[in-house]
Amino acid sequence: MHIQANHSLQPYNTFNIDVKSQYYIEINKQSDILTLRSDLKIASLPWRIIGDGSNILFTHDLEGVTVRCTYDKIKVVKEDNENVWISVGAGMKWHDLVTYTVENNWWGLENLALIPGTVGAAPVQNIGAYGSEARDTITRVQTLNIYDGQRIEFRNAECNFGYRTSLFKQEFVNKLLVHRVTFRLRKLQYGNANLVYEPLKLALQDIPKPEYTPKMVYDAVIDIRQKKLPDPKRQGNAGSFFKNPIIDVDYFETLKKEYPDIPHHKTLEGQYKIPAAWLIENTGWKGRSHGKSAVSAKHALVLVNLGGAKGTDIEELYQLVQEDVNHKFGIYLEPEVIVL
Repeated sequence: MHIQANHSLQPYNTFNIDVKSQYYIEINKQSDILTLRSDLKIASLPWRIIGDGSNILFTHDLEGVTVRCTYDKIKVVKEDNENVWISVGAGMKWHDLVTYTVENNWWGLENLALIPGTVGAAPVQNIGAYGSEARDTITRVQTLNIYDGQRIEFRNAECNFGYRTSLFKQEFVNKLLVHRVTFRLRKLQYGNANLVYEPLKLALQDIPKPEYTPKMVYDAVIDIRQKKLPDPKRQGNAGSFFKNPIIDVDYFETLKKEYPDIPHHKTLEGQYKIPAAWLIENTGWKGRSHGKSAVSAKHALVLVNLGGAKGTDIEELYQLVQEDVNHKFGIYLEPEVIVL
């Protein structure tokens, strides 16, 4: 464990923004926190927790201490005839975990292939894609209190999982460091492919249903993502920048009169979820640039760094998009990305 001063966070954010942290520390185990807290100067500063920065937009240099969990071990902790439970270190790359599970023919994470970031970010953000969410398979989240190193474990029902959120993103933000996550997965013959996402179903339509494997779904998801979304390694981005807004029935009916083709999904609560990408595209922002940042021409929900952009460039862009969508549709787009 090393305390690094004035350290660049450019390798730890997928927007590829070059900002510096006053202090940067990688934490692997519980005792690291106790050691750090014994340093009066480090202990007196504000602490901030990050992963691989796949859901963060840095807009300025950061004061205080930035910590990342680097514990990345994986082990099977329990299994029966139908299921397997695996405990995974929060520092492991998320896509590496998904790849590991499909290679073992376990169902559960294949729809979440190619999502950037770490395992620790999965419960914080309740990541989701193509009809699946992290909460569908998470059974336990083990955390470390960054003030005293105390180990605190949460069962699934205690995590307050919601749409791209959890209690780790709300009341415990920058207080609890996710250290390990336990997933319950289904063995090959006892699981099923989740094909509620229509393009995924179409991609596998020529394969007889009994022959489906997690790897087939995984490959189809990767193919779809690569066609639809820009690669953050080539063009800095944080994936979906905005949440899909949810509106009430009355306002949906009002919008539908003016925009009969407005896409929508009715929620279990009887409200309507509107695709943010459709709203952005229909304000003319898809493919448009603002300085060294732009709305991706591949997908309107993705904002990209064209090269050399500052965080404030992208911040200005998303605010312009927000304003135009709100002006035209009367809907406020809430960022999914955390802006710091």
